[in-house]
Formats: sequence, C-alpha cells, structure tokens
Amino acid sequence: MTDHLTEAEVSVFRERTMRPTERERIDSHAAECESCLRRILPTEDSALVYRELTEALLPDSADEAFHLSNAEVRRYANGSIDQADRVIFESHFDICDLCSEAVQSLIASPLVESVAASGVQPEIPQQQFSPVWSGAFQFTPARAVAGVLVVAGLVLAFVVWQRWHARAVDQTAQKTSSQTLSNTPGSGSPAPTQTEATKDPTIEQLAVAASLEDNGRKIQLDGSGKLIGLEELPEASRSLVRSVLTTKTLSKPEVLEKLTAPSIILMDPTARENSFGLLAPSGTVIATDHPNLRWQALEGATSYAVSVFDTDFNRVARSAPQAATQWTSTQLRRGMIYSWEVVAVRNGQEVRSPVAPAPRAQFKILEAEKLIELTNLKKHSPISHLTLGLTYARFGLLAESEGQLQILARENPNSPVATRLLRTVQEWRKR
Repeated sequence: MTDHLTEAEVSVFRERTMRPTERERIDSHAAECESCLRRILPTEDSALVYRELTEALLPDSADEAFHLSNAEVRRYANGSIDQADRVIFESHFDICDLCSEAVQSLIASPLVESVAASGVQPEIPQQQFSPVWSGAFQFTPARAVAGVLVVAGLVLAFVVWQRWHARAVDQTAQKTSSQTLSNTPGSGSPAPTQTEATKDPTIEQLAVAASLEDNGRKIQLDGSGKLIGLEELPEASRSLVRSVLTTKTLSKPEVLEKLTAPSIILMDPTARENSFGLLAPSGTVIATDHPNLRWQALEGATSYAVSVFDTDFNRVARSAPQAATQWTSTQLRRGMIYSWEVVAVRNGQEVRSPVAPAPRAQFKILEAEKLIELTNLKKHSPISHLTLGLTYARFGLLAESEGQLQILARENPNSPVATRLLRTVQEWRKR
C-alpha cells in the first residue's frame, strides 16, 4: 500500500483542479484505501457525492474528449454487458458520434453473429479511442456510494409527491361535497351519501336554529347566530329577539319578584265568606299612569271605596264611595311601585280586601323612557308581535305580553318555541 493522500491532493481532487492523469492516480488509490476515500468523500455530504458521480462520468470542458475502447464496444455489440453499463454506454453514444458510428458498424457486420463461435473479434480503428478515459467507467467505491444516494433522493422525491397528491385529492373531494350540499333541490340529483347528509336533521339545525312567522313575514335565526327578518328594528330589540330564540326561554324580570308574594290560605273557612278578591292590576307593571283598578263584587255590599298607597304606606289616592266594582285612579308617578285596597260596606259594616295574611296587591307604573321605546316599536309596519311580546315581558307588562304572544302562537301552531313563550308569561300571571 502506498502512502496516504496528502491534504493538498484531497483538496485538489474535491475541487477538480488536477490534470486527468493525476485524477486517475488519486481515484485508483481511493479505490484501494478506505481511509483516504472517507477523507475525499464524507458520507454526510450528499451534494459532494452527487458532484463526484457526475464529474466521474462526464468530463468538463477542460478535459480532452474520450472514447470507448475496442473491447467495450465489442462487449456492447455482443450484448455481454449488464444493465448499468448499458445505461452508461448509451448515454455516451448520445454525445459521441464516433463511438456511436463504430458500434453501429460493428452491429451491422456479419462478423458479430460468428463472434461467439469463432472467438475472433473484429478490429475497430484504434486511433478513435483513448485509453486514458477507459477507466472512467470502471467500478469504484466512491461511485457506488454516489449511485446509492442518487437513487435514495429519487425515492424520497417520489414519496413526497405521493403524499402531496393524496392531500390534493382529499381537498378536492371535500370541496366537491360542500358544493353539492349547498345546491338547491332542483339543481341536480346528488349522490346517495350527499342526499342522506342533506336530510340529516343536525345539518338542518345548523342552517336554521329557529324560524317563526310574524305578521306576514318570516323571522329566522341561523346556526351562526344571525337574525334575519327584523333588520329595520333597533339593535336593542334585535338583540332581545336573538337571545330568546337562541335560548328558547324567557328570563323573568326582577321587578315581578318585588310585586308578587306567595298566596296564603286562611284556615278559618268563615273568613272566605266575608272576603272578596282584587282583580287587577296586581303583581305586574302597567303602562298608564292612570291605572284602572278592578275587583270582585261582595254579596250584599252597598258601596266600595278604593285607596292607593306608596311603598311607605302613605295614601296617595282615594275614591269616593261607589257602587261600581272598578275605579280609575288619579295620575300617579312613573317608575314607582304602589299598593291598593278596597273597603266594602255591607249591613253597615266594613269588609276590607286584601286582609292579612293575604299579600298586598301591588303594581308599578312603567318608566317614561321604556314607554317611549314601546311607542317607537309600534310605529314600525308591519308590527312584530314577537318583538312586542318579548319587550312587554322584559318590562313586566304581562297582560300586554300575553296578548302579543297569543297572536304569535296562532300564526305558528306547530312551533314549540312560540308555545313555550306564551305558556311562560301565562305562568307568571298566575302567581
């Protein structure tokens, strides 16, 4: 074994700055010396491996042209080469007219058919070929490593392409499916799987969360929370409708809790004979500041007197004795809570209602700003029974709310939402 290559020789070999004869000498040494081969061709440097392969097979512009030897041409013509040599030889024929003509002449010669039998090889003009480059196609460890890396690169590229292609096909299929689901019923006949998906109630619920007929128009809430059909109304009203249709429930206003109290049943049955009930308003908010107070008739009573009190039990209004069972109060202050009672006279004795332990009959006069909001809602044409009913309920005007929601329920006889809203307000009025 000769001495190892110097660093200078390794460097010039990598940079391909040496003469062909020097390159052949270094290549021959590297083929026998694994240590120098590793110095010249590090395994982790795939770019260098590829460059070594291409430079070993194709000379640069500074090199002299080379040709195949007589023996190599005869081997190709006789078909006695393997697939790897065949690829290399044919690549050379593509760029070398002399070698290509020589091999074609040899193949066309009748001597080729008798080569195997006679052992006589036809001669090709020796001056056409240079032995200097005959070793360019010889096997070396460096070229084997380079070949393996090139093949690995091609395999990796093919795998990447396959994954990209599969992803592209999947995205196209998803897009096509989405477009089919969005088509109208008359646009075509979808595939069975798409038809089943279109009929899936979950998809329909996502498309329309709630839908109601409202005074000749359709009110809808889609799956994204967008309200359709009340665009002309203020945002506060639209927000109320959107919230109720989303939750499908009504929240009881706090003011109603202040105006109502649980009923108390009297244990003395004779006490019922000497009592009568107050009808309205009680446990609710009213819009007018001149409330009309109504009560039940007491059998045998000759007159009734009504008194209205504030929260400090100060009498703020009083009627004269009368035979009628209703009375319209004088003007009261808006935003205030009041209670009232009736005193009946029967057989010269007073009978009061309500009386302990029954709760007081209370009501509240609607604030001025809320009254203005209701007035503006009524100006829109057509009037939205849904919006008015929900706004009345939010303000605590239960009788008015029930009236609007009854109209809505009649327009939507099969709607569980409309039915639930009406029943909720009716339950509030019973308490």
